Amino acid sequence: MKMKTRKKISLFLAALLGLMSFSACDFLGKDNSSISGSVVDEETFEVLYKGKEAVNLAVGAQTEIPIGKDVGDKNYLRIKIATDLDIVGYIHYANNQNPNETHKEKIYIERNETEFTMFLDAFRVGAFGDFSKKIEKITLQNVSEEAGNLRIREVAISDRTYDNQEMLYINNHALKIGASLAVGGALCHVESLNRSVVEYLDKDGKVRIDEDIDASKVVAITDEVNLINIHDLGREIQQSYYANVDESYGYAPDDEVLYEGIGGAVLYNPVQAGSAGHNQTQIIDYRQTEDEIYVKSRPQDWFFRNTQTDSYMESTYTFGEYNTLLVTNRFVNFSQFVNMESAWVSSQETPAVYTVHPLNYFYCETVDGVINDPNLKPATTGQPKLSVGDAVLENYYYVLFHEKVLGSWMANVNDKGFGLGMYMPMAERYNASRGWAMTRYELVYNNQYNTSIYDLSDRRFVPSAYVNNYNYLCPNITRRMVDFVPFEYGFALYVGTVEEMRDSFKKLDDDGTIDNSSMDAWAKI
Repeated sequence: MKMKTRKKISLFLAALLGLMSFSACDFLGKDNSSISGSVVDEETFEVLYKGKEAVNLAVGAQTEIPIGKDVGDKNYLRIKIATDLDIVGYIHYANNQNPNETHKEKIYIERNETEFTMFLDAFRVGAFGDFSKKIEKITLQNVSEEAGNLRIREVAISDRTYDNQEMLYINNHALKIGASLAVGGALCHVESLNRSVVEYLDKDGKVRIDEDIDASKVVAITDEVNLINIHDLGREIQQSYYANVDESYGYAPDDEVLYEGIGGAVLYNPVQAGSAGHNQTQIIDYRQTEDEIYVKSRPQDWFFRNTQTDSYMESTYTFGEYNTLLVTNRFVNFSQFVNMESAWVSSQETPAVYTVHPLNYFYCETVDGVINDPNLKPATTGQPKLSVGDAVLENYYYVLFHEKVLGSWMANVNDKGFGLGMYMPMAERYNASRGWAMTRYELVYNNQYNTSIYDLSDRRFVPSAYVNNYNYLCPNITRRMVDFVPFEYGFALYVGTVEEMRDSFKKLDDDGTIDNSSMDAWAKI
């Protein structure tokens, strides 16, 4: 995926419907508006190993780096490397206080990388390696289809840490954007700063979001309106991918299954925000500047309580032209399941987008006419509607094939056409559905979640976390997941009216800002 804008954009290189709740306040965390994670002082690194000559590794061959060093509570590892191979390895370490307690972390280093950095699994809720440790060794294996050279120049460790509840914010005075380290860097906050947007109760007690409302004449909830639903770890705007594998492919997680998946089968489902069991995704690395956020994570497997997938997700957020937010998502799997080329292809979310329930109109301009529809139902209970005139009268959701959708964009808006739109070129289908349609802030409907949406210290609601109401947008493609082949795409968001969305997205399209042709990397395998 390539993004081309008039200003240079640096590329550092969702999920299933949320069936389990997670406290929204748990991952809203601290409002960190300062620049963080941007620079690691070289002096903080302790060298653990100095490399020797390069070794030639045959296909499948391994090499071992002896470490044998007590690193205490340091958990930020750096490997300087030179290789023309794809490398899968393990970092082996033990608890200093209990040497019988050991752990190993699987890593993947792509060919031609010169530096690999990561936080060891010590910071998230549910971490396996949260102890003072001795790193014993690092084993590395050539997983390429040819022999090649590998040289480890240096292994070092730093005391760099992070707050696992931290929200990273950037703004350009038009939009305020937040990504949370508690949920793998998923996009959790999109707020307009240059418009007078208010979330309020109307005269019928229903929750609405509008701009240019006289807050003195309504029961205002907040004028800091987050348009993203963050009720649980299955929401947000995030990456989520699927593979139709089972034990015959070597897919046998050592964890308790929470519930059955799509069609009664548990799927391999790396999810950026975390698992249905409320466990956090591991942050591998992150960077933040004044106008860009980058997060790399090792996601959870959605259906299990605390099973980390053998994959990496990367998300980059930066501001683009025409008051847009540009997002790059990148995913690479290294599970090493067998015979993946024989697995059934899967529908891949690119991405999963959950907006707050007052934006309850699905808006899309199609060759058959404009859709401006507040009557969608959950995809799990309804049937697909393929066009405006499709004879599906109730309990429907939309599945619009790309040739039907004008301009490669869709939106969730209010009855006046204001809301959040997304532009995602080269999707095969554009899907839309809704969750509950209950629109009141009556806590009787929300007893089990009171503490997560209601801050008793100042009696303030967290509207974006409210119950199980949501709207769902999902550009979608059909692909088979493949090991060691990066999957990358980009999309844009805009907050405003549908007329403004249409204009901004058309300009991005005319400029060729987002090139998603690299999505075909999986299709060619």
